[in-house]
Amino acid sequence: MEALNATFVFGDEVRGRGYVTRTDLIVGSVLFWLSATAVILGVLNLVAIKKLRIFHNPFGWFWASRTIGELGFNIVHLVYSVPITILQPKEIPVELGIAAFTVGYFFAHEACVMHQIVSLNRCVAVCVPLKYQAIYTKRTCCVLIAFVWIEVFIIGAAYHAVPCNLLGYSPQLYEFTFVKCSSTVGRDYSLVGTVVNRLCFSICAATVCFDVITLWKIFRIHMSKEAKSKDFRREIRFCVQSSVQNVTMMTALTWIVWINNAKAEETFKTVLTLDALIFTHITNALVLILLNPEVRSRFLQLLLCRKDTRINCTTHVSTHHKQPNSSSVA
Repeated sequence: MEALNATFVFGDEVRGRGYVTRTDLIVGSVLFWLSATAVILGVLNLVAIKKLRIFHNPFGWFWASRTIGELGFNIVHLVYSVPITILQPKEIPVELGIAAFTVGYFFAHEACVMHQIVSLNRCVAVCVPLKYQAIYTKRTCCVLIAFVWIEVFIIGAAYHAVPCNLLGYSPQLYEFTFVKCSSTVGRDYSLVGTVVNRLCFSICAATVCFDVITLWKIFRIHMSKEAKSKDFRREIRFCVQSSVQNVTMMTALTWIVWINNAKAEETFKTVLTLDALIFTHITNALVLILLNPEVRSRFLQLLLCRKDTRINCTTHVSTHHKQPNSSSVA
């Protein structure tokens, strides 16, 4: 036991090996391109939400909050995980590796929870449209978004409040890993992290039920006059976006839960765990652009405009997409 205590170094899991391998460069490069793509698409999502009036509503507010969470998570990778993975510094402060997890997963948890809020929002919009405006008032939406951010802050604090449950980014394992507090700890996982992951998985699985109910409602009325209206077609697109994000998130969470019970030496699987979550964020950002013609048209017009005609083009696009005032449930 004394020999074991003598060799134990706190935070050794989140330090580099001191030299760089070919695998480090490959993993770091892939992580860079995935994170950079997610950040660029996330920024484009926020631009679309701000510029287009069809997103000036609860759905847009929730989507923006979720996108900010995804942006924060991927920016942490660009600023910290990527350079640490490529450089593999051995004398890096332990606190930085732990802070990378704390900040990164603070944003990732917020995105996960808002995922479910968006899905519920679509269910209410399609199933009880007449009550939508009364339920999702601006005040209610603001309170709900604030509550989610406070909730995930408390979850993040739990990793530090409960003894010996810290995690940090490991440049050698290419994942967020458990940081042992002493050599006497027999487990190699965080109890808080295990509970949070499985809770997220359960909530996300339950949210799929909202999507099933929403799609069932859409199927029932798809032949009606209401289904032919522009507003309702837009609700269908928003619902599909919600369904896609839940499928990708469920896939990523299933992979994470499975890998947490696998061997740490399985490098390929642990790398995919991190990349799967980023890929989910990329998919979420893409569906807003690909499934909404208003967004595609807006970006296309801006790309085709020359500098000397940008003002006229912007005016044209704004006029083209101006939505009439109505009591629709967007």
